[in-house]
Amino acid sequence: MKVTCIVGSARNNGSCAYLIDTLINGLKTISAQIVKYCIGDCMIGYCTGCKKCYTDGKCFQNDDVEKIVGDILSSDFVAIAAPSYWAYIPAQLKTFIDRNTPFGDTNPNRILVAERPIKGIAIAVRAGVRESENESILNAIEHYYGHLGIKTVKKISVCKTDTLDDLLKNHQDTIDEVYDFGKNLAYND
Repeated sequence: MKVTCIVGSARNNGSCAYLIDTLINGLKTISAQIVKYCIGDCMIGYCTGCKKCYTDGKCFQNDDVEKIVGDILSSDFVAIAAPSYWAYIPAQLKTFIDRNTPFGDTNPNRILVAERPIKGIAIAVRAGVRESENESILNAIEHYYGHLGIKTVKKISVCKTDTLDDLLKNHQDTIDEVYDFGKNLAYND
C-alpha cells in the first residue's frame, strides 16, 4: 500500500507536520510505502492561466508539481493537513492546487490519471474556536480530491491550536485518532 502525505503548511515543523508524522508513525506499523512532502519546502510556481495544459496535458513550468501529483495518483491513500490562514488554506497549498489543472477531471487532455481508486484524508488545524472555519479548509481539500478522483474517507478538525504545544497539551485524543487511523489504514481499504 502506498500513501502520499502532504504537509500543506509553509512550515515543516508545526502542528500539521506533527499530525502527518503521527499518521506516518501509525503507517509504519503496517509497512506502508510512504511519501511525504512539505509544500513549504517544494518548488511550486504560480499558475499563469495560460491554458497550455488544456492543449497537451502538461504545464510549461518545470518544478515539483508533476512529481508530487505523480505520487498522489499512484497512491492508495493521500493525506493532506493544512492550517487555517484567515479561515482558508495557506497560499502555498492553494498555489499547488491551482497548478493541478493539467491533472484534473475538467482537463480533456490530461495525461496523468489515477492508477486505481484512491482514498483521501483531510486534516485542518486552526487557532480559533469556530469549527465552521475549519470546514472551509476541509471542503477545499475535498474539492481538490474530487477533481483527481480521490474519495475523501476521513476528515479531522482541530481548533484552539495556535502552536505545537497547544496540540500536544490539549489534543491527545486527536493525536491518538490520527495514529490509529494510520495503523488501521489497511482495514479501511
